[in-house]
Parts: sequence; structure tokens; C-alpha cells
Amino acid sequence: MNEFLLPTLFCLVPVLVLAAAAGVVGLTARARRRREYQTAVRAWSDIMRNGSVNLDTLAQAEHGSAPRWYLAGCALLRAGCVKQAARAFGMAHHADHRLETAALLAFACLKAHEGPDGDLPEQIAQTWEQMKRFDVRGNWEDRAMLACLRADAREAQPLSPLGRLAWSVVDDSQRTRLLSGAAVAALAPLWSTGR
Repeated sequence: MNEFLLPTLFCLVPVLVLAAAAGVVGLTARARRRREYQTAVRAWSDIMRNGSVNLDTLAQAEHGSAPRWYLAGCALLRAGCVKQAARAFGMAHHADHRLETAALLAFACLKAHEGPDGDLPEQIAQTWEQMKRFDVRGNWEDRAMLACLRADAREAQPLSPLGRLAWSVVDDSQRTRLLSGAAVAALAPLWSTGR
């Protein structure tokens, strides 16, 4: 029996060592990602507290930091730069594929018209429909970004998670359209708390 046990142990030990090493690497990567998100949220909070958005500061992504690109995209949207925001959201999704709302916002921005008559809220809703109505709070990365944005965006009424996302990223003129615009009336069920 020992002659069979010894070779098995020699094969099993390296497998266990590799599994333990993979676990340590995975935990380290997860901790690093969480730190990246926390750092970006603190930078966003500081910027919002100071009242001036320095896009260069946000876009200086440490090793392509997804949350910094994401928040730079939000700042660009609030400044009315829809097409530039599309690039930032695309970079955020490329840096972290789990940040699904970045993909949603990138595609919505690419399809939206810029300017005071822009249709970004409609494009967000239509793109969400095309993306099979995924849960915008489905993972911690998206929840972290939504919580960060919600902290500085006043809400006028109870909104669905999709409505909160749209409300958090658009400028004041688009927010007015979300609440009262006739063009958005057909999308009202998507913004209400019913979904």
C-alpha cells in the first residue's frame, strides 16, 4: 500500500501548492481592485466637494484604473461632452469587464446626440433594453460606482436602478427632461420604482 501512496503524494503536493498560490494571487488581485475603486471614489468625492472637475486628475488612471475612467466619463457627461464620455466609458469597461454599466453608457453615448436637445436618457433606456435588461446593480463594481454618483446627485423622486443611473450621469437639463419631458414620457415605466 505504501508503494502506491508515495507516488500519489508526490503528485498531489505540487497540485495543492499551485492551488494555494492561485488562491493567494486571486485574493491579492481582488484587494488591489477594491483599493482602486476606493481611491477613485475618494478622488471623486474631493472633486465634488471642491466644486470643480479636473478631468486630468480623474483620467490619470493608475495602470488603466476602470473606476477613474468611469468617473471621468461621468464628469464629461455632466459637462455635455457626450462623445468624449463614450471613450472614457469604453476605457473603463476595457479595464474591468465586470463594470457592465460602463459598457451600457459607452454604447448609449455613441448613439446619443450632443447638445441641449440631446437624447441620452432615451439612448440609455434603449441600450439597456438591447442589453437584455441586465441588473445595473448586479455586481459590486457597478454598485460602488452608483453609490459614489448617488452621493452627490440630488434625487427628485424615487427612481428605479436604471433611472438612478441615468439621473446620476446626466446634466441638469437632461434631468429636467427625465422628470417632465414629453419625449421621455414613453420611457417613464423604466424610470419608476416599479422596475
